[in-house]
Amino acid sequence: MQNFWRYFPEPLKGRVIKKPVRVLGIDLGTTNSAVAEIVWEPGSSLPPAARCLEVDQETLEGRHTHPLVPSVVAIYGDKLFVGEGAKRLRAAAEKGLEQNRNLFYECKNEMGVRRTYHRAPEGFRSAAEIGGKVLRFLYEAALADDPTLPDRVVVTVPASFQLAQRRDTLEAARLAGLTLTEGDLLDEPLAAFMDYLLSGGHEPPLAPGEAKNLVVFDFGGGTCDVAVFRLSLPLEGGSPRVAFLSVSRYYRLGGGDIDRAIVYEVLLPELLKQNDLGAFALSFAEKRRLEPVLLGAAENLKIGLSVEIARLKAFSKYAAADKSSILQKDPCVHSCKLGKRTLVLRNPQLTAQQFEALLAPFLDRDLLYARETEYRLTCSVFAPLQDALERAGLDPEEVDFCLMVGGSSLIPQVIEAVAEFFPAGKVLTHPDRESWQTTVARGAAYQALALALTGRGFIQPVCHDDIKIRTTSGLRVLVPRGAELPYPSGGAYAECSGLAVPAAVSSGSLDLRVEIVAGEEDRVLLSEIWDIYAPAEKGEPLCLKYRYDTNQILELELFRAGGERQGVFHARLEKPLTNVVNPDAKRLRIYEMEEELKDLTVKKAADHLLVDKLVELAEAYADLKQYEKAINLLKAALQKKRGPDAAILNKLGIYCGELGDFERQEKFYREAAAATTWGGPWFNLALAQKGRGQIAAAVESVEKALAREREAPYLVLRAQLAEAEGKTGDYERYLEEALRAFGPVTRLTEWELGWFLTAARLAGDDGKIKEAQAEMKRRRRGLAPGGTGYLPDLRPETAGGATE
Repeated sequence: MQNFWRYFPEPLKGRVIKKPVRVLGIDLGTTNSAVAEIVWEPGSSLPPAARCLEVDQETLEGRHTHPLVPSVVAIYGDKLFVGEGAKRLRAAAEKGLEQNRNLFYECKNEMGVRRTYHRAPEGFRSAAEIGGKVLRFLYEAALADDPTLPDRVVVTVPASFQLAQRRDTLEAARLAGLTLTEGDLLDEPLAAFMDYLLSGGHEPPLAPGEAKNLVVFDFGGGTCDVAVFRLSLPLEGGSPRVAFLSVSRYYRLGGGDIDRAIVYEVLLPELLKQNDLGAFALSFAEKRRLEPVLLGAAENLKIGLSVEIARLKAFSKYAAADKSSILQKDPCVHSCKLGKRTLVLRNPQLTAQQFEALLAPFLDRDLLYARETEYRLTCSVFAPLQDALERAGLDPEEVDFCLMVGGSSLIPQVIEAVAEFFPAGKVLTHPDRESWQTTVARGAAYQALALALTGRGFIQPVCHDDIKIRTTSGLRVLVPRGAELPYPSGGAYAECSGLAVPAAVSSGSLDLRVEIVAGEEDRVLLSEIWDIYAPAEKGEPLCLKYRYDTNQILELELFRAGGERQGVFHARLEKPLTNVVNPDAKRLRIYEMEEELKDLTVKKAADHLLVDKLVELAEAYADLKQYEKAINLLKAALQKKRGPDAAILNKLGIYCGELGDFERQEKFYREAAAATTWGGPWFNLALAQKGRGQIAAAVESVEKALAREREAPYLVLRAQLAEAEGKTGDYERYLEEALRAFGPVTRLTEWELGWFLTAARLAGDDGKIKEAQAEMKRRRRGLAPGGTGYLPDLRPETAGGATE
């Protein structure tokens, strides 16, 4: 009892509670969700314990009861299925369910994104609405277990969730019938640490008055969250204090991506083999229809093989074993219906050798970037780990503890790789698989209990760096390092009233630069211009109001102190010190374009508008190297055109070439050439043929391009082909003509500039090489750097508070 309450928030001691308190903690996960309960009895000699509830989940085969509820929603036969029943329907191809129409999963990744599921029924058209269905299901399960209404409910979110994502989570809770505030949302890493400390009866991994660096590595089914904390305990009791140093979240990097790797690298090739089909026999759309059917099999193979590998490692029998002989078999026959044909996958299996190969890119210590196709993402778990440590300014050797969370961190190779990454750190784990996967829900329940009994969270967040404003007299601290959040206490606004207008404004306006910095290195958190309109006197007082809340949102409001508050400067910085950057900006832009396409379709816009949007979307997917999806969109655009389009056909040729489908590549280039007088398709075909060593065919194609246009890049390619033929005279003649044909480098397109540099290098012309490289460097620099505008003055009576 003493161990539990030793670190509980202080207000508990002076408060008398006479009736039992029931609280719930809900982990709304990407792949699985869970609900935990605590019932606290006043006067009990036992410490309160969080327990995850066993949830009844209806399936077509009967009732399934388990604490983990798959975050899957399905509509089938005019009936709503949530959890295991919906997950099984996802795998049943014969039921005809379609993602985002009557089947919904991994929707948490789209919280905060302006994306609608336009084919879905009313009430199922956004991530928040789907999240609401899962939350409602869990809440009703808790009431079925005990009809006593809870005194407090806490729902967890990833630490990197920003304002829009948190608002969507609150909206999901509202739709589920829960009344939550932002204070009832708890960051998942904090929840996991609380549960480790309280449910497991562990002593804090540090002594009172000591501070340690803690990493929470949360590798779940759909995300990989890494949070770095500075953890400390007060000398004389009280709540643990946590300073968020950094957060890194890689969207869609999770166990689901390993499952997709198994689907596309093992199961689909085996499916094609068993059905006597070639590598390109299935279209993009057909493969995507097969994916949900095979995902469940892939997940089961992964889990079963991981358990077996862990068992062998425990007996030191894995390292020397023949990996091809260690395998997991699926005894089922998977029937996959595609239109009028049915493909069958019988008894698929996964060997440890295959699994090791699939895991290699996910555990790579060198290639720390995401590689994405239209089907799946591959990224090393060390990308978010390294990213979070760099943001925190720590080396792996400086990490004292790493808490492993999430179902995917149960994979033995993942545990070992992370342990090796932190040579001086101790890896903290849970005793069993179920505890590992339900820890976040239990931590949320402990937070709910603290809020219900004391009005404060169990862990006290603090500001880990000074936050300052830059003035002409130096830097003035707004939020001091070590300050408890919210700052100021109570959630009100603090006031910095010593600022002043730096120069008189008799007409027009003055550009005032509002610059907020942090830390000893004065890294810039905000640098924006605020227009102060005339008339204004030099030294006229300015008032800055600000607050920094427990969700690490810094709000600023700057205005002229005298008279009416006109032209107020507002700023809202989300997690400015942890510096969460959205790694998925391109994907968010794609979501926006998809929404624009839906709007055009609903409004029955003219075909040429739909074609333009389809082509734009295809280019965006191709930029992510998702060529099959791009091809699918371009084919839809051609249908809308109702005839050949050279530009679209040419892009189809390019994307087929990227896939290695050279037969279709040549077909599309020839179709494009027949539809236009432009030489581009012939040039592209020649380039492709040259790449495959078909020099004679390439010469024939580029000559057809030159017959249409005497473009400089075409001439450079012709020179290269002449060199390959050993025709030195032709090589020199074409290269000389090419260099004359290029215009001034400042007027060349990016494509032309690249070919100009190639020609300059072929000619050995150092002057032209330097000219091209200088122009490329100039373009990369882009816009001139900022830093313009006047800084605010600091009035003499308050200048002493500034720091240099």
